[in-house]
Amino acid sequence: MTISTSAGITFSIGPAQAVTAFADDTAAITALSALVYTEVGEIEDAGEIGDEAATQNFTALGNRRVRKVKTTFDAGTQSLTLGLDRADAGQIAMKAALKSDDNYAFKITYPDGEVDYYIGQVTIFRDQIGAADAIRKATAAIAINSAVFTDAA
Repeated sequence: MTISTSAGITFSIGPAQAVTAFADDTAAITALSALVYTEVGEIEDAGEIGDEAATQNFTALGNRRVRKVKTTFDAGTQSLTLGLDRADAGQIAMKAALKSDDNYAFKITYPDGEVDYYIGQVTIFRDQIGAADAIRKATAAIAINSAVFTDAA
């Protein structure tokens, strides 16, 4: 695989979905790929996703050396910047998801055919007003509550 730009990706929201302990990545991809998704239009910046490990420190008295041990994993919060389009079905779905305490399925499709899936909660959908010459935008955030599952195509 070679490096590429983000141009051409699509980001979509699916239905409410329970956070499930899937048997493995294949089971997660099979379940999440079977859902119906709505593309969220006018995305300018899709932020970042992926695990970060928390750590705990341990210091042995005998050698005064701090050792760090990985503990839990957090896939983070994906931040989106969008061109505000009140008629866009995906943006409407994102705003509706903000009003719910449910988790939703999300899908990112890349031009090379790779697809990322995850489950999370929409925690922000705000209008970005800006200055006189600014394009009206919105910002959104999704708190990711599962692993990110990649279907490498």
